[in-house]
Amino acid sequence: MNIQFKKTISALLIMTTMLLGITGCGASSDASSEVSANTNTTASKDNAVTEITYWYAWTDKIQQNNIDLTDEFNQTVGKEKGIHVTAEYQGTYDDVHQKLQAAYIAGEAPNVAVMEIASIKTFAMNGVLEPLDPYIKASNVDMSDFQQGLMQNSYYDDVCYGLPYLRSTPIMYMNTTLLKEAGLDTSGPKTWDELAEYAKTVHDKTGKYGISQYSYIWTFEAFMLEHGSSILDDTETATNINSDAAKEIINFYKALKADGVSHQLSSGESDKLKADVMNQDTAIWFSSTGNLTNNLQIAKDNEFEIEMAFIPMAKSYGVPTGGCNLIVTNSGTEKEKQAAWEYVNWMTSTEQTIKASKNTGYLPTRTSAKDSDAMNALYKEIPQYKVALDQLEYSTGRPMNPGYAEASKMIVDALDAVWINDANVDTTLENLEKQVNAVLNE
Repeated sequence: MNIQFKKTISALLIMTTMLLGITGCGASSDASSEVSANTNTTASKDNAVTEITYWYAWTDKIQQNNIDLTDEFNQTVGKEKGIHVTAEYQGTYDDVHQKLQAAYIAGEAPNVAVMEIASIKTFAMNGVLEPLDPYIKASNVDMSDFQQGLMQNSYYDDVCYGLPYLRSTPIMYMNTTLLKEAGLDTSGPKTWDELAEYAKTVHDKTGKYGISQYSYIWTFEAFMLEHGSSILDDTETATNINSDAAKEIINFYKALKADGVSHQLSSGESDKLKADVMNQDTAIWFSSTGNLTNNLQIAKDNEFEIEMAFIPMAKSYGVPTGGCNLIVTNSGTEKEKQAAWEYVNWMTSTEQTIKASKNTGYLPTRTSAKDSDAMNALYKEIPQYKVALDQLEYSTGRPMNPGYAEASKMIVDALDAVWINDANVDTTLENLEKQVNAVLNE
């Protein structure tokens, strides 16, 4: 068993009883913690029906998408094949992962779950995930139809453990109403020098922040790629966090903060970023393309115009892909595993991919979906949907070293220290490099 799992087993065993009170029976103080899509009482009482559970993350339009698609499955393919899926909300991706560890140890794991792509290797190498290759072969799934830029994090040791579902890249969002007020081109900045100019001009002309952002590992991965580097080296056994590229990025935002044009927020203050957007207190922010439909709605409700663009380049364009794959857990009976596969296969099919992309703003994960009449009509009607798709050309996967989750928290804490508490950059990154390298090589 991997050391990252070993570290948490003792604590998880203590927490298991408490967690299962939340996840096993779906009880929670959050009224939306469990949604049984299509509560088919006939099906649930019928012993011939295979009951399976699906754990998903996030609320708002993403939650509604999960509910609606699961409901449709239950009424169509599920009804035909005697499968009923109960969809349960579990929180963030981290929440899903932590609860899945505890539930797996306790023998109470769900049959299907979303999994943030960087964690596929960790869960696969610890035996939590069911290998999907036999199911893919038996169902004649055309794996070449999945956009290849999204497949890097689907495999461990040349075995497929997850199919792309709600996938994304970080993107630059702009309140173009504020940009117009500041006399700026609404197509947005193309380089980091222009980004600084935009931020300062917005602040000077409107009194609002040019940029708002919180310490976030995913966007920092993008910033490193744009500077011709990466968080980890190619072997994923050492970090580049103490490099000239990292220092340039950190000092860039420190300078903007010092000038009062960038609202730098701690990792725990993401809600303040949303408030800045809603209150039109910021012109530029970085977020997932999966937030597109929510951001469009916020702009509409608060009467401002919004556009998306590539994250400005330093040496080149570059973004990590993100979001989640759907996985089948290595638990339950063979009949339940087969039912789980039927659900995963249906949820990642072309038709459902189109619906999910339209519902949320996440990338269409299949080429057949991307090139469909339905998606092309959407791109024509709402061009913002296509920006992230075009940016995918410059994308890469995320690190899969089992220690990266812990290393990411260290990096984010360090960003908080230098951006929020004005810690010394050189000393902080020198110490951080040693700590991260130790974690990567445990």
